Amino acid sequence: MGRLARRDFLRLAAASAFAPPAPARAADRPGPRATDVHRATRNTWYGPPALGSLFTERPPPAKPYPGAPRVPLPAGDALGATSLAEAAHGPAPAPAFSGAPIPLGVLAALLKLTNGVTGVIPGSEPPELRRAAPSAGALYAGELYVVAERVDGLAPGVYSYAVAEHALVSIRSGRSLEVVARAVEAPEAVAGAACAVLLSNVFHRYAWRYGARGYRYALVDSGHIGENLRLAVAAARLAHAMLPRFEDDALNALLGIDGQQEAVCALHAVGARAEARGGAPSRALVEKGSAPPALAEVERYHEATKLVAGAAAGPAPASAALEVAAPAGTLRLAAAPPPALPLTRAIQQRRSARGFREQPIPQQALAFALELARSPGLSVRLVVHRVAGLAPGLYDAAAGGGALAEVRRGDFAERLVRACLFQEKAGSAAVAFTWLADLGASAPAGERRYRDQLVAAGAAAQRVYLAAESLGLAARNLAAFFDDSLADLLGLAGRERVVVHLTLLGPES
Repeated sequence: MGRLARRDFLRLAAASAFAPPAPARAADRPGPRATDVHRATRNTWYGPPALGSLFTERPPPAKPYPGAPRVPLPAGDALGATSLAEAAHGPAPAPAFSGAPIPLGVLAALLKLTNGVTGVIPGSEPPELRRAAPSAGALYAGELYVVAERVDGLAPGVYSYAVAEHALVSIRSGRSLEVVARAVEAPEAVAGAACAVLLSNVFHRYAWRYGARGYRYALVDSGHIGENLRLAVAAARLAHAMLPRFEDDALNALLGIDGQQEAVCALHAVGARAEARGGAPSRALVEKGSAPPALAEVERYHEATKLVAGAAAGPAPASAALEVAAPAGTLRLAAAPPPALPLTRAIQQRRSARGFREQPIPQQALAFALELARSPGLSVRLVVHRVAGLAPGLYDAAAGGGALAEVRRGDFAERLVRACLFQEKAGSAAVAFTWLADLGASAPAGERRYRDQLVAAGAAAQRVYLAAESLGLAARNLAAFFDDSLADLLGLAGRERVVVHLTLLGPES
């Protein structure tokens, strides 16, 4: 397999940066569809990386808040020895919250495991921090905010998590959880929670290097970060609810952000669990459906898919699992007891592999990772290079545990390297996980569903990362790929069934 020479990479980047822009859309035309924005953020030989990384300084990876009061957070691990498997298969999302407070030490541990500092690059000056969740290019577009109401030792208010300081920066004092409740379709889903955690993205941090494609990376990263939170909450024996349908601008206003340069992309509620109770009927939220024509394609899509109060019949239906039915001859991977490494250690140890040894992994390891890779609303297709007892080729995750349906046999390592911008690690890993979305099925749930699918893919990839750590293996996101080449390799036809993310698994070199 040939490597991409430096001069070839620079030629590719230059050609990409000077690619002609997409034609402007008519002023009275609705906002872009999911298929439009997916195509607008493709990697091709002619786009879409940006020029910013050539001519401007790298954006800072965190907001500074000069002079704002800080609340130092306690250090230490308050979450015990719960394993990844136990946390991943813990209690279902909270039917209700009891209204009981949680300790500040527990909140501190949750935030650190969600996206706190887990290491420093040796010799870096100024110190380059590594965090609990992966980030494209270590640019860290994500920000964490806490709307605290029932946290012992913390005054009610809205806070930003200062990652480097492990502290909370006070943004707004007083009780604000009711504002969050009014912004979701089912206000009772937030009632009694100890706090809400809002995940935002500062989009320029990724657009600076990756252009329009950085929008995908930002949403995928919201999935990485949010899944760390969900798992950590389960390890703390608390209750959690992810609320994907919310009035975007109401939450942006609560945080004092503009909703364009920085916007809320995910919402989670945390607290003590209670039995389900009756509540007010759900509100109906609908997409705006249009956006100012002066905005770029991706910005118009995000604006048009913001939710506002509407008169729809009810909330959008939940995403159904897109597992492949198990046909005759389905392969059943060998299973083994799940690894016992504590979740906290898996998160703290997690790193992105620089490379992989070309050695097979056991079927049991693939079975465990595959179980955690499944996600409602997405299907999983594997490119297998080296798994003991499994022929190289393409496989779909089939219904039922560690079941695989063979798609096509063959050695696809060299083709995958080419599709992944000639990154050799795509061929030396044992297996590549790809998550596929059916954009043509998005109509009942609206065009916003694409945003949710990217977040869901990031959450699933984070589970694969943590599975790798638990198994003594390594993982690496390769979100930079030539979309059309990868779709061709995977046998996807048309514009509506697309790859939204890719993660490698194997022994680290």
